[in-house]
Amino acid sequence: MKSQLPLYATMDAMSEDLISSYDIRGTEETGLTVECAWNVGKALADWLPTAGKVAVMGIPTGRHLADAIIEGLRLQGRDVVNGGSGNKEAAISYIKTAGLSGAAVVGFDELEKVMTIELYTDDAKLIDSETGLREIRELVESGNFVPAATKGELTELA
Repeated sequence: MKSQLPLYATMDAMSEDLISSYDIRGTEETGLTVECAWNVGKALADWLPTAGKVAVMGIPTGRHLADAIIEGLRLQGRDVVNGGSGNKEAAISYIKTAGLSGAAVVGFDELEKVMTIELYTDDAKLIDSETGLREIRELVESGNFVPAATKGELTELA
C-alpha cells in the first residue's frame, strides 16, 4: 500500500542522530520515515542553488523513501527524473551527462544496518555537513515550505 502524506505535513524535528557528516541515515524507528524523506525532498528542492531537474534513485528496498523524496521535490516545483534502481556512481554520472541540478540516492549501509540518503549538487559533489546538509536539516525542521504554484513534472528513465 502506497503511503499518502498530507500536502502540508511537517516534522517536529529531524533528529541530529540522522545526520552524519556525509549523509542522512537511520531506520524508521530512529526517525528516517517516509515523512522525513518527503520533507528532505522539499528541503533539497528549496536549497539547491541552480534551477533544473533532480534525479532520484536507489535500492529497491528503499523505494518508499525514494518515492517520498520525489513527491517532496515535485511539490516544491522541481522536475524530477526517477532513475529507478541505482547507486551514487550512477547518480554522479547522470548529473554530469544530463546537466541536472542535483540528485538524491537512497541506499543501505550493510555494516550499520540503516537506510541512507545521499544528496548531490549540480556539479555532482556530495552535500555534506560542511556544504549544506545541516542547512537542509534546518529547512526540514522549520517546515516552512510553500508549495510551488505548479507541481514539478516526473520523468521515468526507461
